[in-house]
Amino acid sequence: MMDLNEKITNRILVVDDDALLIDEYLRCLGADYEPDSATTTLTELEKVLFGDEVDESGAVRFMVETRNQGELAVEAVEDAIKTGKKYLIVFLDIRMPPGMDGIEAAKRIRKLDPDVNIVIVTGSVSAEIDNLDAEVPPADKIFFFKKPFHAAECRQLAAALCGKWHADMALRRANEELEQRVDERTAALHKLAYYDPVTRLPNHILLLDELQAMIDKSEDSNGDSVVVLLDIERFSFLNETMGYDAGTELLRSVGNRLSRALCEERKGSRAVIGRFGADEFAVLMPGVENDTAIRELAEQVKELVEEPFLINGRDIFLKASIGVAWHPVHGRDAKLIFRCAEAALHRSMRSLDAGITYYHSEMRYRARHKFDMEAEFRSAIENGQIKAFYQPQQSIKTGELAGVEALARWIRTDGTVVMPQDFIPLSEEMGVSDLMFETILTDVCNEVAGWRDGGGWDVPVSVNLSAHQLRNSDLVSLVKKILARKSVDRKLINLELTETALLEDLTIARPILNDLSKFGVGIHIDDFGTGYSSLSYLAELPVKTLKIDRTFISKLVDSESNTRVVQAIIALGKAMQLGIVAEGVETDQQYALVRKLGCDLVQGFFIAKPMAADRFRRWCDGHEDTQSLKHGSTVVGIDTART
Repeated sequence: MMDLNEKITNRILVVDDDALLIDEYLRCLGADYEPDSATTTLTELEKVLFGDEVDESGAVRFMVETRNQGELAVEAVEDAIKTGKKYLIVFLDIRMPPGMDGIEAAKRIRKLDPDVNIVIVTGSVSAEIDNLDAEVPPADKIFFFKKPFHAAECRQLAAALCGKWHADMALRRANEELEQRVDERTAALHKLAYYDPVTRLPNHILLLDELQAMIDKSEDSNGDSVVVLLDIERFSFLNETMGYDAGTELLRSVGNRLSRALCEERKGSRAVIGRFGADEFAVLMPGVENDTAIRELAEQVKELVEEPFLINGRDIFLKASIGVAWHPVHGRDAKLIFRCAEAALHRSMRSLDAGITYYHSEMRYRARHKFDMEAEFRSAIENGQIKAFYQPQQSIKTGELAGVEALARWIRTDGTVVMPQDFIPLSEEMGVSDLMFETILTDVCNEVAGWRDGGGWDVPVSVNLSAHQLRNSDLVSLVKKILARKSVDRKLINLELTETALLEDLTIARPILNDLSKFGVGIHIDDFGTGYSSLSYLAELPVKTLKIDRTFISKLVDSESNTRVVQAIIALGKAMQLGIVAEGVETDQQYALVRKLGCDLVQGFFIAKPMAADRFRRWCDGHEDTQSLKHGSTVVGIDTART
């Protein structure tokens, strides 16, 4: 911390070969000088700049040193810098024969002290000083003072320049402190960005960089750069059973054991250990000589993780799935190598023995096929190849068309049809499921508008929603916009979502579905009855219809217990005044049973398969002509799509 006496000292160097002028400087800058009104007006500014440096009389206090030659001035500045007692101002006479003049002295002083304010004192402005601010930069620290001068002017200038010096230094300190805080914050952010906070090991971002660095170095050397990915099986179960703190300790123990064995014990191996995911770790090893060494490394990693860990006084035994890939055999890019290792890891995770899988060409083929399919699918969306197919829902009581489900189909340019199970998951992975929903809903509204304009249409059409769409905050406005574009009656559109998708996050789904219901579209639950224990959500949501999952319908004829489940679902729906749709009806026996049990609508191949829009309209025309009510007996629809 700076000494208080130093803090209140404004050191000034006066350089002039005229002794009388030196005396005048000492008088007007001295402590005994009586300020007149000109300097008194600066008192408040001085107090702000200097605080205690302003004495009771309102005058700034200076410590003045003098020299009579330029060379001596340069030496004085140099000594002041060495002792840490720098000058704030140097007053330099421009002419000091026979020695160095003020201009040359100013240049040398500036090289020594970039902060000092230099005042060139001259009796006249000559051509030689016109460009001095360029020769003795910066321009805001070189000044001219004309003599003869009034004492008050000199003191006022000195006060202002000292204030400026202090302000400059304060700003510099503030900037330095800010830079230090920025550096510290940058370091902290770097740690957050590149290191896992639990294990303090490199995270997946830094692991990619480290692997790429290994690859770059290994291009001209022998040995492979190997990636070993491991997944701790059932870690979530262990975490829930043992508690979060124990789970954290276990992760750290895994990382520490791998680091000790593969980094510390293998001298010069330059291995990198990192946490790749929630319960996944990565080992990067450069310079692995052959396939045998790769296998030994993978087996060592597995053995290390599967040795018992002592956590909270208990031995914990883990099982690890391992996936291995390496450069240059599986690629020359870090991201590609990691993708290969992940593909191998996922193969191990799906196997029963949680073994070690080494990436091979078949996996690459599958990965390439998926990559090509992604590119083709994106192009299909852009080129309008994603279309709605329509599957009718028949009223059991009247035999009339009472509803339609719109189902997404991918129609390739060669006319082949790709089923939704082959591209719906792909759309989720690619992040384009929202765009696909918009595409299908737009297609449906275009068709409904055309059917309406071509002779009337009053049958509601259901469009499927996924869990991803429920997380889209713009879903309600999107639905409103699409319906408004074609002036489609909102009562003609239902939104259908599975029970599983609905319950992924009920707190998010509830307000969105309420808004959609208030707007006027119907909310239907598809695949009802599959694996959810609580039915309380039905009372909380604006549901209009339940669709019984097709797995129950398929077993109706052969399973009495299954029949009771369907009967219970129908009773629940009726009690809550909900419509009931039996989907997946494929035989006349199934049709007869769901009619007997009290379903309202039936959907399935027994009625008709999903059809393109033009064929669906022809089916509708034919259905109207061929439906029959045989004296109150079972109503059977004719599936012209199958004939």
